[in-house]
Amino acid sequence: MLHWHLDVTFNEDQSRVRTKNGAVNLSTIRKFSMELLKRQTDRLSLKRRRKKCMRNLDYLAQVMN
Repeated sequence: MLHWHLDVTFNEDQSRVRTKNGAVNLSTIRKFSMELLKRQTDRLSLKRRRKKCMRNLDYLAQVMN
């Protein structure tokens, strides 16, 4: 289930990072971000929460706390 969420929310399968530790580092950041997004109690999908964080700094601050 986690892989599906990472692929749909972060489009992980399309990532072109494959050298050295880049793929592992980005995967770790994506998983951490996913957990922060899952803690939110609003009724938005994970993908919409991610996009809302990009557009609204107040929402991003709320997610980070």
